[in-house]
Amino acid sequence: MKSVAEYKEILSKFKKEFGPQFGIKELGIFGSVARGEHTEESDLDIFVSLEKVEPFIIFDLKELLEALCKCKVDLVRLRDSLRPALKNNILKDGIYV
Repeated sequence: MKSVAEYKEILSKFKKEFGPQFGIKELGIFGSVARGEHTEESDLDIFVSLEKVEPFIIFDLKELLEALCKCKVDLVRLRDSLRPALKNNILKDGIYV
């Protein structure tokens, strides 16, 4: 199980390498990992804000992130139409990289 700092480092490198290609504006962690409550069975909740959304971009990002983080990733795109409860959780717990 990786620490929050390890995930932040992985995501920071990911953003630097792939950010321009995918148009990543913001990237971060939320959920149990961000709160320090994760276990071996926990997935990694990641949020992303994109300059523009193209077909399959979220799928491609999720595949890359799972390979790098070596765990299941739930990827959420920040957008105006995001459910208020989820958006509030991200804003409350979110750790930006």
